[in-house]
Amino acid sequence: MASNKPSSTPFHLPLSLGVVRAGVIDVAHLDFANGQDVQAVKKWSVSPRLAKQPDMRYRAQEACDLAQLAAKRWRYYRDSRTFATSMEHLRALIAADPQGEFSFHLKVTASWFPEIMGAAMIRRTWCHHIMIDFLFVHPDISGRLLPIKTVGVQILQSICLIARELGCKRVWGEATKDSAPFYQYQLRRKVEDHFFIGNRQLHELAMELDLDPKHGLKLPAS
Repeated sequence: MASNKPSSTPFHLPLSLGVVRAGVIDVAHLDFANGQDVQAVKKWSVSPRLAKQPDMRYRAQEACDLAQLAAKRWRYYRDSRTFATSMEHLRALIAADPQGEFSFHLKVTASWFPEIMGAAMIRRTWCHHIMIDFLFVHPDISGRLLPIKTVGVQILQSICLIARELGCKRVWGEATKDSAPFYQYQLRRKVEDHFFIGNRQLHELAMELDLDPKHGLKLPAS
């Protein structure tokens, strides 16, 4: 299980991502989140500008709800000392207890955006798989009040990259009514209330974050 060999590809956090903003690629960063970050996304709220757009309001509210749930679960892992705040910390936890269950959160930030743009709560399971508990983007982005795209897909790709680095052979998770179409589009198959990303597709998604030689940014697949 935990003896699976990690990737030999150089891997450094934070990752530089190419986020699409108003049709132009701009730089953002993905890194492990700490407790302050978890509490920050807990304070997200739905903009009153979505009051007359029920579909977009639903999407924005779900992002807020998932952030709240992630914060509640974070407290359990914090108190049980099974919450990792860096890749090195996660590796140390796994080395100390190869069959332990450990949680970590990821965040996407940018100098040009005032808050955390997107986040995810993830678990490394006892059998050395990666489970996505929650993946969500800022309510103003999910509610389409801002012309920002590719945050969610790059979080997903980054999770696969981390899984590959750890030597995990599967990424899996649950899908909500709103998120199922997202996973279905990214995984190119029908998704209902859950999804599995096997070793081959895990590597394919991780490879989508290859460096662009001109800009030095990790660009989303077109």
